[in-house]
Amino acid sequence: MSLVKSIIDYVMWANDTVWKITEKLTDDEFSRDFGEVGGSIQLRYIHLAEDTWEWYHDWHGEEPEEPDFLGMTRDELYHFMRNYIMKWRGLIDERTIDSFKDERNGKIAVITLDEMVFHLANHHTYHRGQIVMGLRLLGKNVEMTDYVPYRFKTV
Repeated sequence: MSLVKSIIDYVMWANDTVWKITEKLTDDEFSRDFGEVGGSIQLRYIHLAEDTWEWYHDWHGEEPEEPDFLGMTRDELYHFMRNYIMKWRGLIDERTIDSFKDERNGKIAVITLDEMVFHLANHHTYHRGQIVMGLRLLGKNVEMTDYVPYRFKTV
């Protein structure tokens, strides 16, 4: 299996590990605002779902109507995000686009699929860390979701 597939599989495992705790939260716990620590757990999941969806469609040069992320149930939100991560994984073998040009502040960057998967993993790791901080502030015990523990669980 290629490294980029392993990265996606790791992101799925880490997200699923944290989700097993998140899905059991009360509505109040899920939407509680932790301020500068990272907002609410709900807003972190909305952000991840939005970005994972948006990047996928940007990659394809599509501009579909944005889903109502705020109107999604907790479960719908997570599975929406998860399905889009799996769509990214599918692009690894069924690559129809090798790179994407992004323009910001008058500069153009060409980003390859491998780089985009790296960015996706990094972004999910960053915000999953905020979610874990919120869970710990709620007194929840969250197991480590680093890559090495993932490898030992999947050997």
